[in-house]
Amino acid sequence: MLFDPAVYLAYCGTVALLALAPGTDNIYILTQTLSRGRHAGLLAALGIASALCIHVTAVTFGLAQLFVNAPTLFQAVKWAGIAYLAWLAWGAFRSAGSASWQIGASADHRAAGAGRTIAKGFALALLNPKLAVFFIAFLPQFTDPTAGGITLQLLTLGITFAVISLSLFTAMIFIVAPMGDWLRRHPGFPVWQARLTGTVLGGMAFWLALDET
Repeated sequence: MLFDPAVYLAYCGTVALLALAPGTDNIYILTQTLSRGRHAGLLAALGIASALCIHVTAVTFGLAQLFVNAPTLFQAVKWAGIAYLAWLAWGAFRSAGSASWQIGASADHRAAGAGRTIAKGFALALLNPKLAVFFIAFLPQFTDPTAGGITLQLLTLGITFAVISLSLFTAMIFIVAPMGDWLRRHPGFPVWQARLTGTVLGGMAFWLALDET
């Protein structure tokens, strides 16, 4: 048996708590859901979950250890992520009142918007080196060297992390989506939602910049 059932259940419960804790990933998903609907929220969640799989693969095969052994690389990726958040915030402020996702937008425009939403969520999570360092510290705690197949154990734990996170993100999206539907019926909401999104993203960038770890 790859895992002791009790240990695996404890791991799943811990992952669920971590997924629900406030962070850049679920805050971004919430802002997308409230401002653009459950479809945009699901696309953002898909992008973030895809990036989690990349982090897990890197950890499984030892690539993420570079962040631990090379602090300069860690800082470079960290500041690239902060710059990306700041760029997203600036874009949100500039697009205040944009109607690209209103009813009547062309199919091509919607498809392009869908791709951008996935890509932004993916980049947001991928450019967070703390996720890689976290996985390095967290995943091995639930492995059992005597069971063999450490690589398979790490990969299974990581995929489990991504699946649980995506499932909880999806539940969260469907819970808050009705509130967003109600807000978007008000004429002035597009401007305010863009400003709110820009403020949240800018605040996350500022918070991460102040974090010295």
